[in-house]
Amino acid sequence: MRISICIPTYNRQTEIVDLLDSIVKQTGYKCELEIIISDNASTDNTADVVASYRDKIPLLVYERSAENLGADRNFLKVIELASGDYCWLMGSDDRLEPGGVAAVEQSFAAHPGLAGLSVNRAAYPYAMTERIAERPVAGGKVPHDVVIENADYIFSVLGEYFGYLSGQIVRRSLWNEVVSADDVTRYFNAYVHVYVIGRMIQRCPKWLYVSQRCVGWRAGNDSFLSEGEFKRMSIDVLGYAHISRGLFGPNSRTYHDVNRTVASVHVRYAVMGAKLNDAPFSFYRQAIPLLMRSYWQYPVFWMRTVPVLLAPSRLMRIVRWGYRHTFKRLQARHTTK
Repeated sequence: MRISICIPTYNRQTEIVDLLDSIVKQTGYKCELEIIISDNASTDNTADVVASYRDKIPLLVYERSAENLGADRNFLKVIELASGDYCWLMGSDDRLEPGGVAAVEQSFAAHPGLAGLSVNRAAYPYAMTERIAERPVAGGKVPHDVVIENADYIFSVLGEYFGYLSGQIVRRSLWNEVVSADDVTRYFNAYVHVYVIGRMIQRCPKWLYVSQRCVGWRAGNDSFLSEGEFKRMSIDVLGYAHISRGLFGPNSRTYHDVNRTVASVHVRYAVMGAKLNDAPFSFYRQAIPLLMRSYWQYPVFWMRTVPVLLAPSRLMRIVRWGYRHTFKRLQARHTTK
């Protein structure tokens, strides 16, 4: 069996070092491990950094585009370059946790016929020096390893987590079938991989969640924030809705389940970030109409997100300070045990 770790990247010369080092340090696996890097026309020294690993990583494929393809096309491109039975999509600013490859290899061997799997993750601050606490995957609905064999339920529970690139490993042949058959360009919203995975599970409704933390993600490093808080939030609001509506229909329970999760988790954190960063009035002028149109019918939006939207920024800072110095620190200690 060959596993391809597929890394789309753009100007991550510093962060990709941590990822490549973590790949070199992997032990306990028997599969062939192929590393694919699709460079989206980086203007930094990414090419030189990758070249320095050629002696350490035998199966290393690096291709740099002449022009920036955009995130979605690069996600597709990196799998086009792969040859593995399974492709592990990997953000170039994340890293593998010790034993991650072995856990994924064992999972595929124990559960034949999977469309793919999602792995749990560990959260770190930008420097990746210590673990920090975060919301459990799917809000804790999947605390243990579980195979789910219903497409609607898979997407209801894990659909919003599919947006986290590095947590997803897919069967390459099935991915290619979907990309060949569907006009995926309609879902170029930074989450085309979520749409493709959705179609994969509709064709082959067998997906595994692995509770072992196989990948670590770096907080405070969201490249999509470069276009502003409102643009970043609208990617989630409009992107997830468009994808789940296209896959399951606007009247489906799955569509509404995903909307509820995005409204109460992704949007709440986005609004909280805007408050803490003193976002300009233009953010609220654009955000409030969008959120009301999208989520007015969901009680969870009014209970969890609207209070954050209405809270003064000063109060948010006080609450964050208290949370970071008490509960979050205790929770982080618990998660490392």
